[in-house]
Formats: sequence, C-alpha cells, structure tokens
Amino acid sequence: MGQLFSSFRHEAPIPDMGFDIENPTPSSQDQSLYEDLHHTLVEPCPALLGQLKSYAPSDAFKTAIEQATPENEEKAWNAALPTVNMLRLFYSYSRQLQDGLPRLLSVLCKDTHHFDAHPGLTKLMTQVIEFAYDFDYWKMRTPGIANDFAYYRRLLVGGRFRPSPMTVEDNHDVSDLRSAMQEDDQAHKITMFLAPATPMLTVILDTLSNYISKHKVQKQVVDCLVALWAACTHSLKKRNLDDVTTATALKSMVLSIVLYDHIAPAGAYHKQSGVQVKPSIKLIQTSPHPTEETKCDSLLSILRNSSKHLKDDATPKSIKVLLGVS
Repeated sequence: MGQLFSSFRHEAPIPDMGFDIENPTPSSQDQSLYEDLHHTLVEPCPALLGQLKSYAPSDAFKTAIEQATPENEEKAWNAALPTVNMLRLFYSYSRQLQDGLPRLLSVLCKDTHHFDAHPGLTKLMTQVIEFAYDFDYWKMRTPGIANDFAYYRRLLVGGRFRPSPMTVEDNHDVSDLRSAMQEDDQAHKITMFLAPATPMLTVILDTLSNYISKHKVQKQVVDCLVALWAACTHSLKKRNLDDVTTATALKSMVLSIVLYDHIAPAGAYHKQSGVQVKPSIKLIQTSPHPTEETKCDSLLSILRNSSKHLKDDATPKSIKVLLGVS
C-alpha cells in the first residue's frame, strides 16, 4: 500500500485505479448498502439544491424591522416560514449525512488496496462530495437566508407566533412550553449548522474526524481520500467525459484535496503529500468547465479558502503563487 501511494508523489504518473466514473455498477455485496445510501444521500440532492437556488429574500423583514407593527411582524413571520421549512430539510439531510457517511467509509476504507472493487459506492462518495460542494457554493451566494432565519428566531423568542414548522413532535398533547423548547432547540441547531461558510463540507469534515477518532483509522481514511483523488484525476486526464461527469470529477477532486489537507497530519501541500496539487491545478485550468460551479476561479477559490495548510512554510512557493496566496 505504501509503495502504491508513494508513487503519487513528486508528480509521478497517476495510477489508474480501475474506476469507471461514468458507468459504475454496484457490486453484488454492496448492492443493499448502495441502494440504502443512494436513497438517503443522493436522491434528495436535486430537490434540495433546487430550493436553495430558487431562494429569494423578502422585503417583509426589512419593513418589520424599520416599522415594528404587529401587522408587519406577522407578514415577516409568514414570509419566513417557507425559508424555515427549507432550512429544516437542509439540516435533516446533514443529519442523514452524519449517519450514512460512516457506513460508506466502513467499506471504502477497509479495502483501499482494491478501490475498484466498490465502483457503486465510490461513485456514491463522489456524488455526496459533489453535493456538499454545490450546496456550499450556493449557500455562500444567498447570505439573506441566515438573516431571515435570525429574524425568525427573534420572533420565535418573543412567543407571539405559534405553531412553527420547527416542532419536533406531531403531538397535540405537547404543552406550549415544551413545544416552545423543542422549537428553540431545533432553531439553535440549524443556526449552528448554518454558521460556517461551508456547512456541508464542515459536516463531512466533522464526520470524518469523529470516525477516525472512534475507530483509530486515520491512515485508512487518508488512503481512501488519496485513492478518490487519483480516480477523479485519472478520469479527467482521459478528456472524453460528458459534461455531467466532468463536473462531478472536478468538484470531487478539489474537495478530496481539501479533505486530505484537513485529515492528513501534514496536510496536502508539502512535497511528500499523497496528493499532487500542482497537476490538479493544471487540470482545473485546462479541463472543460460545463457548469457555473465548476468555473476555474470557483474551483481554485475552494482550495484557496477552505484549505488548512496552504499557507504553511512547507508549502512550495510555486503552489502559493498558483493559488494567489502569500
């Protein structure tokens, strides 16, 4: 294993992991897990992204703040409810991700010697990473969501508006006090989820860190990220992918580097790193960019702003220059 991954260093040829990113078929032993995780972690993604992209801020909040009349506050409350319900769905997905990702890792990290033995689960991993990338990309472009939710919590604390879509239990016997406590607890959790600039990436990082801490498998997780990076990189080098697969490979390659940079002790940017950053940047610069999210500047921005070790002294100056950091 060590020889395999050491061959990735010093810009050596990137091995073909035997993974067909375009047409993967789940192996028979993975079929049940694949279907379960695909249902919970992949199928909801288009609808969730569609809601996030279609979000539009309402003037009702500004009006209610400037003219805090009961009528204006009620209008602001009603305007907030669709956003609150949307955020509840986002948070619910993040919980599913926290539960499902360790199940995925338990298979992929166990068999990094034969990464191609789990094509369906490997593709599923790239789809989950791609969704995290897309979600965070659009969340950063909709800052009004956090402001709307902050105003919603302000009205919630006031206690004048009930019921709320935050209610955890659909039970008519729940007291008003308990209902209010449940709503406030859920609202607090959603606020904490939204707080990072990249919420879904943060969920993945926290889940990976907890998985490593619980099972003592840092090397296996690092090797899995290297293999995933190599699979995406090798696929992009073929230059014959369709637009959808190109976008998936680009986003997964970039976030694999970012995740590796946070999980590997010395990060991704030093000369002995298991991932090759300079060839990856070249691929970003020269590959087709079929979607808004995969524009060159957007992909490089993720490396620049989400990495942990990029500014370390051990990072070669040439990489810092390529990414525009000092």
